[in-house]
Amino acid sequence: LGAGIGGLTAAYLLRNADYQVQIVEAQNRAGGRSYTVRRDYTFTEESPEHGTTTQTCRFDKDLYLNMGPGRLPFHHRRVLKYCELLGVRLELYVMDTTANLFQTPLAFDGKPQTRHRILNDTQGYIAELLAKAIRKRSLDEELTEVDRDKLLSLLVDFGDLQSNYTYAGSTRSGCEYPLTVEQSCEPESRLSLQYLLSSEFWKHRFYQPIDFEWQPTLFQPVGGMDRIVDGFKNKVGDLIEYEAEVTGIRLVKEANKDSVEVTYQNRNTHQKQTRRVDFCISNIPVPLLRAIPANFSDQFTKALNRARFAPTCKVGWQANKRFWESNENQIYGGISYIDDIITQIWYPSNDYFSGNGTLTGAYNYDQDAINLGKMSLRERLEAARKSAYKLHPEFMNNEIVPIDLGLSIAWHNVPFQRGGWADWDGSDPADQEAYSQLLEPDGHFYVVGDQVSPLPGWQEGAMMSAEYVVEQIAATILRRIKPVRPAIRRAPNTREIVQGIF
Repeated sequence: LGAGIGGLTAAYLLRNADYQVQIVEAQNRAGGRSYTVRRDYTFTEESPEHGTTTQTCRFDKDLYLNMGPGRLPFHHRRVLKYCELLGVRLELYVMDTTANLFQTPLAFDGKPQTRHRILNDTQGYIAELLAKAIRKRSLDEELTEVDRDKLLSLLVDFGDLQSNYTYAGSTRSGCEYPLTVEQSCEPESRLSLQYLLSSEFWKHRFYQPIDFEWQPTLFQPVGGMDRIVDGFKNKVGDLIEYEAEVTGIRLVKEANKDSVEVTYQNRNTHQKQTRRVDFCISNIPVPLLRAIPANFSDQFTKALNRARFAPTCKVGWQANKRFWESNENQIYGGISYIDDIITQIWYPSNDYFSGNGTLTGAYNYDQDAINLGKMSLRERLEAARKSAYKLHPEFMNNEIVPIDLGLSIAWHNVPFQRGGWADWDGSDPADQEAYSQLLEPDGHFYVVGDQVSPLPGWQEGAMMSAEYVVEQIAATILRRIKPVRPAIRRAPNTREIVQGIF
């Protein structure tokens, strides 16, 4: 049920193992939240504020934007394996560059600052302060004389300190003036420590790029994330019945074997069909699955009712000029962060030095996503443009960034999705119990997807889940045994894994 990444992976594995497989998908496309928009692509939202609204992408030909997942970490081995098996070519994705920006109204007079200045000046001040404490013998209980000298030596390199252990700025942040034959590199003036602390930059995902999920090397499919979906469709696309909305699920328990009866309806013709199958794998988002009439067990129903999805929005722009690559900005990929509703701007990691390009002009969560999602499309674009202007004034130039070519998606408003990812709290015992329950089948009914994996919000999690369920099905057939009550497993901390917030 559902042709998202989890469903496609499961179907691919089962077909390769000579199972007879059918996929029913409620939408008119495969991929679920893995969605790349191109010229003339459309998508629909439904909200209490604006009813049903449909957007059509008007980007120039050959431009695209990933409205769902956008990067593949090097340690997500399943994704990389399937890309190889499916013939999906990859290129580097740049998570951060030191030229990326951070802006906040709390400091720096509201002016955006480069990542390298914030990073290096912060390290410099920390190194200077710690060196002072060491030289004042404040840490003698913790350090031997030898360790004291070694740590001072480390701090000199760590913070680029002067010989007297003070921080006076660093050429690591670039040069105050452009280099010429007559002009050598002089370090930029330091940002004040008070400004750095007032900015609270660390609360705005500044250190996200060094968290394990986002450490280099990262990749992206050449031509868009939906190349992975296309690769799966080349293998199992003939198994998919589109516009087929599931309207009922009935677990059938018989003496000889269990089965599952699924009723679904064509959304265009309203014709209903009912099929009985040996096993049923659901890739439907759990909050939507629980709304479908079914005779699940009380424990399984309780787990379904516990699961929830998080709100998230993206905004996409076509830029007719790659102004971020200018001599002034010198940004080639990466992410700029801002203390505003859009949260961040992603710069493309491909087609450098070309005439135009696309930008992810917002990617937000929580209340910011709820607020943006309540706006009309025009209001979202106006709000996103106003916010982005604080980083790049070019956003207010309609010839450079045409507002009529802008796009926005609030995933919590998208039918058959209703959110960006499963929002688990790893410290909540109720979440742990629900997560553990959903890892096991109810009869011959299984749940797959990143929603039931330690990597919510990541395609690796969806593939991991699919492999896990296929192995469960194979074991059930071979052993003809019923699964035991699942042990309590630790649920993932979604905010840490998806948003980089600890």
